[in-house]
Amino acid sequence: MADDLVMGRFRIEERIGSGGMGTVYRAFDERLQRQVAVKEIVAADPERVLREAQAAARLNHPAIVTLYELGRTPGCAVLVSELVPGETLARLHQSGLLCDRDVAEIATDLCDALVHAHSRSVVHRDLKPENVVVPERTDGQRRAKLMDFGIARVAGASTLTATGEVVGTLAYMSPEQAEGGLVGAESDVYSLALTAYECWAGHNPIAGRTPAETARRIGAGAPPLRLARPDLPEGLADTVDACLDPDPPLRPTVLELRDCLEAEIDELEARVPASHRDEEALDLPRPRLAAARLATICGAAALLALLAVGLRAPGLALVLDAVLAPSLLVGAPVGALAPLVAPILAAAGVGGAAPALGAPGTARPASTARAIRFLR
Repeated sequence: MADDLVMGRFRIEERIGSGGMGTVYRAFDERLQRQVAVKEIVAADPERVLREAQAAARLNHPAIVTLYELGRTPGCAVLVSELVPGETLARLHQSGLLCDRDVAEIATDLCDALVHAHSRSVVHRDLKPENVVVPERTDGQRRAKLMDFGIARVAGASTLTATGEVVGTLAYMSPEQAEGGLVGAESDVYSLALTAYECWAGHNPIAGRTPAETARRIGAGAPPLRLARPDLPEGLADTVDACLDPDPPLRPTVLELRDCLEAEIDELEARVPASHRDEEALDLPRPRLAAARLATICGAAALLALLAVGLRAPGLALVLDAVLAPSLLVGAPVGALAPLVAPILAAAGVGGAAPALGAPGTARPASTARAIRFLR
């Protein structure tokens, strides 16, 4: 498609990305003499896509990639937007270049973007690391821009298209969006919190190997963030967990999430967590990896006990896999996790009966209590 002229004015230079909804090209605006991004969206109803993009075209904020022009080619809707030199959050996360403070700063920028969009009754519907671009900067700071408002929709509208298709990316969808229900600002808050969770924990706890497994995990909910990152500030982790509540009205607002990020940002390390190492490099299947971590911290006796009750606690492996991820930290004192692991094993019946939640003398950190609820 190189050298093709789109909409009589945008000359295509090269393809820079593609996905399930279409292809993105670097192009040159011959009328205004500037570089732009041209996205062609293949859709059964291009006019619907353009109608929904009109709301996004009215957004004007430093943390949102500006949408310049809307148009059509045969069978496609065309969105022309600002071209931002930089990397996507997904690529930065995969490269291991982000420290905890970077993630908080990027999440704060995304909160600002959502505040602006939501104030104009526009919901993004597809917030994920691939739709966040971090521009090239020389001042040492990582700032972010939210892009791909092309499937945005006015708050309160159904996520279903006229053909019954759910719009968005399943692994980052809120439960109500995945069910094809009404979406509002709360759905974007969920997706933003899950994006931050992934960057801090090193993995997306909802993404499964198949769509069916991902859908099951959406229904089960994510394990508490502090199980994967017990070193994060408790208030921050608890707020992220609250944003992932399956009940939309119980989630914090985007402003409350932003306030929490700002309050806790000074407590975050400006270093890359070693827990973000690629687990595939260990060449262990996930069940064996979880077992190896458990054996490291709790010893062989606890491992045998766990195997004996495995059928009684099908969610235990998933919870422990999240709990024990920090055991792979280089030089980490793995024994320090024992107080967090012990009540989860007790709740599963490993090494004794599990005390009832709320019983006298059984006070636990909120993250641990939530883990036990997740397990049961």
